[in-house]
Amino acid sequence: MATGRLGVGETLGALNTALGPGEPVWFKETRARHLRARDFLAPRPALQARFGNRQVPEHVVRAVAGLQGPGVAPVLRCEPTPAGLALQLQRPAVFERVLGAVTAYAAPAAPAVPGPRVLLHCPALRGTPGALRLSQLRAVLVADHLARALRAHGASVRLVPAVLDPHMRTFLQQLRVDWPASSEKAATGALRNLPLAELSPARDGGALPPGVLGTVCLKEVMRERGCAAGYDPNVDKCLVTEDLLSVLAELQAAVRHWPGDGPPGLAAAPDADADGCMVLHVVSCEEEFQQQKLDLLWWKLDEQAPRTQKHLVCGPVKAASALTAPEYYELRHAQVCKAAALKTDQLNSLRPNLDRGLQCSVCSHHQV
Repeated sequence: MATGRLGVGETLGALNTALGPGEPVWFKETRARHLRARDFLAPRPALQARFGNRQVPEHVVRAVAGLQGPGVAPVLRCEPTPAGLALQLQRPAVFERVLGAVTAYAAPAAPAVPGPRVLLHCPALRGTPGALRLSQLRAVLVADHLARALRAHGASVRLVPAVLDPHMRTFLQQLRVDWPASSEKAATGALRNLPLAELSPARDGGALPPGVLGTVCLKEVMRERGCAAGYDPNVDKCLVTEDLLSVLAELQAAVRHWPGDGPPGLAAAPDADADGCMVLHVVSCEEEFQQQKLDLLWWKLDEQAPRTQKHLVCGPVKAASALTAPEYYELRHAQVCKAAALKTDQLNSLRPNLDRGLQCSVCSHHQV
């Protein structure tokens, strides 16, 4: 049996080539009433423009009917019709090929050139499931959906943060969310040396709060970058902690050391050009203000930080009572199971009536 992925584009290309030089004339049939008789059509007006008022040469029709090649679907017949030249595929053979390699067809086709690099950052995944609010749960689900959509369009996507909490990993598996995991935090050594020169001590002469390495005036960063538009006007001072540096270190490492995690067969994107990477932060409405501070701090402490950083802010989720994400999941899961059980009971209650109806129908048939 032939192997390889069948494609509409490959089949259309071969069909147009078989007609000889000229503009493409074939198109894929999509209307249900016509799909009963044909899968592709070369309209009569287009054929007349190609061949004049005469019929399509017989040798051309035979060439189309015997079409073969990489990615070309097997042809059953090709014949002239009032609408034009109609072609029907060997549908059983096509279905067998497709169903025998569903995974290959479900995966996005590898693009000819490397797609854009997108660093997808979801801060909510740094916590534990019990502390996850419903708005953060929404952000997690949106980030997962967005990653799949971007990859389907050829983008090279990297997901941050790597999940540390084992309970969070289990919860994500329940949600069918595919996200990377890690057993240790990112090293902060490269960034920790910068604050010694960049961070300001307490300006009032007092001691810094415990765990705080220093402060940064973010308004100065906005003025230097000319990026005040879009940022909260209340963003001012940022207290830099070890945890904050760990977050930045993970983002920095993800941008600088880009893996070849794009579609199969696609070369890894170069990791030298940080400006070629777009950072997309998917945050809840409660996290937006803190994330704006993190953006500006990254620009302050790392000259190679990507210039393009965007925020996708997920709004609040209304619920009858205050629920954590795991509690909400259990509630919705129980509701779905209950609805499925009720549906099954309804079908079971209807089955005796259906059986009696069938028996009466059979008896009436025998009496006649």
